[in-house]
Amino acid sequence: MVTFTSPLDIAIFVIEIVACISFATSGAITALRKKADILGVIILTLIEVLGGGLLRDLILQKGAPHIFWDPEYYILAAVTTVIAVFWFILAYFKKSAKFVEKHRHDFWIYLLDAIGIGVFCIAGVKTSLAVMDPSYQMISKVIFLSSLGVITGVCGGVFRDVFVGEIPMVFKKKFYMTPCILGTIIYVLYTLLSPDRSLEILFILLSLVVIVGLRVLAVIFQWNLPVAKGYNQMVEEESKFQPKREENSNKE
Repeated sequence: MVTFTSPLDIAIFVIEIVACISFATSGAITALRKKADILGVIILTLIEVLGGGLLRDLILQKGAPHIFWDPEYYILAAVTTVIAVFWFILAYFKKSAKFVEKHRHDFWIYLLDAIGIGVFCIAGVKTSLAVMDPSYQMISKVIFLSSLGVITGVCGGVFRDVFVGEIPMVFKKKFYMTPCILGTIIYVLYTLLSPDRSLEILFILLSLVVIVGLRVLAVIFQWNLPVAKGYNQMVEEESKFQPKREENSNKE
């Protein structure tokens, strides 16, 4: 049975459900685009929702990962499965499939995804904080907690993209991981430097505002980190001549 020790735990769990719905929608639509069957849709969706937490727990090496014994994860998995089946049923019919494809890039999808990433980053920090060795130096604590928080937030999406044979979106699209790093560090510094736990909800909200706000602004204004344009342009120009070279060699 899931137990909550404070109103903050209840609030975070409710937002996790919203995040779960968002990630499940993203995972299900990706699986449908790749022509997966219903089992493939469910599994790929579960991977996106639970993959980050699974990797975090494996890194921590503190017994079996939470997804195998924590009732909270059972609830998240159940919600994920229901959402995956819902999108599959919609896409099973031609008109509904058009609806899915039409709305998969709507702003509200990005907004829910941003909220989900932020919440899972915070949840990752809280889980990692409970098992962190207090003898670590301060810089090691910041790196440890921030890294595991970001891993919890983004690695489910990384697994999803790798399994369908795509470059993970976090490495190429719309300022994705940077907001997670910045927002997570804000919450980590508060947990390490402030003895006053009464302000925790305030700093959680501040971290979420940073993550969600930067992600939403990145979507609106098409912000991206710099890429190697010169190298990419060179490769594109060479690829234009490649077919001609192959054609000439075949004639010979």
